[in-house]
Amino acid sequence: MIKKILLSLLIIIVILLIYPGCLVWTQVGQKPRGERLERIRKSPNYDIERGGFVNATPTVTMTNEDSDSGIVDFLFGKYPDRVPEYALPSVKTDLKHLDKQSDILVWLGHSSVYMQIDGVRYLFDPVLTNSFPVSVMMKPFRGTDIYTPDDIPEIDYLIITHDHWDHLDYYTVTSIQERVKHVVTPLGVGQHLEYWGYPAEKLHELDWGEDWTVNENTTILCLPSRHFSGRMGGHNPTLWASFLIDGKRKVYVSGDGGYDERFKMIGEKYPDIDLVIMENGQYNKSWSQIHLMPEQLAKAIDELHPRYAMTYHNSKYKLSVHTWYDPLEEIYQNAQGKTWNLLTPKIGQTIDMSSPNTDDLWWKD
Repeated sequence: MIKKILLSLLIIIVILLIYPGCLVWTQVGQKPRGERLERIRKSPNYDIERGGFVNATPTVTMTNEDSDSGIVDFLFGKYPDRVPEYALPSVKTDLKHLDKQSDILVWLGHSSVYMQIDGVRYLFDPVLTNSFPVSVMMKPFRGTDIYTPDDIPEIDYLIITHDHWDHLDYYTVTSIQERVKHVVTPLGVGQHLEYWGYPAEKLHELDWGEDWTVNENTTILCLPSRHFSGRMGGHNPTLWASFLIDGKRKVYVSGDGGYDERFKMIGEKYPDIDLVIMENGQYNKSWSQIHLMPEQLAKAIDELHPRYAMTYHNSKYKLSVHTWYDPLEEIYQNAQGKTWNLLTPKIGQTIDMSSPNTDDLWWKD
C-alpha cells in the first residue's frame, strides 16, 4: 500500500513539473504580499508569530477521532455509495434571461450559488469547470456539471468565502472576469484574483466584522467562520468567512466551517434572517472542528433563527467517506418539527425567494 501511495504521489509531482506552460502553478495563485500583507498583519484575527490567520475558537484541522479518515483511507478505502450509480436529476435554468427584478436563488452544485435580490446579481464560490489538477481529486457526479462559465450572466458581486480549490476555481473566475463588476472576499484572497488578472479596483477584501455597501438599501457583511485556508502549503495565509446579505432580504451564506458559538452570536445580532444557506457534506469525525457534523447542523440553524434553510456543499463531489445522499437525508430528518422550513432544490432549480417552496425529495429517487 505504501509503495502504491508513493508511486501515485511521484506521478502527480512529475505531471505538475512537466505540465505545459506550468499552468498548474498559476492556478495555485499567490500568497499575500506588499500592502495587502501589511493590512493582514494588523488584523486581530492574524497571529504574527504563527504567520497566519487563526480561528476565534481554538481549532485543529485533524482531530484523529476516526482512524478510517486519514488520507490513505480516503484515497484507497472502499465505502459504499460514495458516488451515485445514476445521473442525478438537475434543471438547466437559463440564468441570462431571468427577470433581474425577480428575487431568485439557483443552486449550481456544491457551494456555487447564484442569487438575484432587489435587482442585484450575486454569485458565490463558482466552481464550474473540471480541469487538471482539480479533476484528480474532484470528479463531478453525473448530472451535476450542467453549468459552465458560459452560462453566467453579468454579475454585480462575486463573493468568495475562502480560497480552497472547491470554492475558488481559476478557470471559472478568469472566464467570467469581464462579466464581474465587483468581488468581495475575506482578507488576502484578492491576491489570487489580482494575480489572475482582476484589476485591483474590483476587489474588496474584508475582515470579520467589516462590511461593503452595495447601495442605500443593501450591505454585505463579512462574518466569522471556523475553518482554514491555503491552496498548496502555507499556514492559513488568507482569511475564511461567512457572509450576510443585509437588505430587502437577509440571506446568510455559511461557507465552510465547524460548529462554535458564532451561530448564536450571528442570530442574536442579526435577527429576522430570511434564508440561511449552510454547509452540509464532506464531513468526517476527524474534521469535526472545521466542518459541520450532521448532529450540529440543525442546532446551528436553530441558533440563526431563519425563516428558511437550504444546505449545500454536497451532491457533486466525493470529498469524504460518507454516502453521497447522507447529508440530505440527515438534514431532512433533523428538520422535522422545526420553526424553520427546509428547502431541498435540485441543482439548477429556481427558488422564488418571495415565496420559497420546495419539498422535493429528489435524492430518494
